[in-house]
Amino acid sequence: MSEPSFLAGRFPPHRLQPDWLGETAAARLLAFGLAAEARFTPTRLNDHGAGRLDGVVRQSRVLKDLGAFADPLRRRALALQDGLEAAFDLPHTPAGDPQIEMVAHGDGAFYRPHTDTYTGDEYAPGGRRRLTMVYYLHRRPRRFTGGRLRLFDLGGDRSIEIEPTHDSLLVFPSSARHEVETVSCPGDAFADGRFAVNIWLCG
Repeated sequence: MSEPSFLAGRFPPHRLQPDWLGETAAARLLAFGLAAEARFTPTRLNDHGAGRLDGVVRQSRVLKDLGAFADPLRRRALALQDGLEAAFDLPHTPAGDPQIEMVAHGDGAFYRPHTDTYTGDEYAPGGRRRLTMVYYLHRRPRRFTGGRLRLFDLGGDRSIEIEPTHDSLLVFPSSARHEVETVSCPGDAFADGRFAVNIWLCG
């Protein structure tokens, strides 16, 4: 039997902020996502700069174009950068262009343990993900179960489970290992699923 890691129980820094956009703005953003159902496509995994489908690792649908919502969300996220770098004890890095997408998790959807960091020479300088922001949206009352984000400790054995609560923002270093638990959504209506806007601060 192997010895427990000395990193067990030491978790990456993270912050959870409720009511990040507020009732009105959250409702508008969710309505935008629901109206765009036909434009969501199966989520792909990065494979040396290209995308590939892998239903064993990840099942969800993604919308890359958030229209008029994209720039205000990016600006709001960038306004948090200095405070988060200080809170997480990260060196300051000039901000790159934040990446943004909306992801829908319906019945049976999940994302197995992974990190959000990019590696490899195929990525342009300044495109490396440093901070991951996950903003949660769903209809109320919530019509799905599961879908918690599980953030693993540095030893990889223990985890913190974070509920995908409507209008809440979760932030953690993009290098932190995490997963999305399987969602159960009886009937699998698109509007009843778990929605999240992923924003990555890069530099």
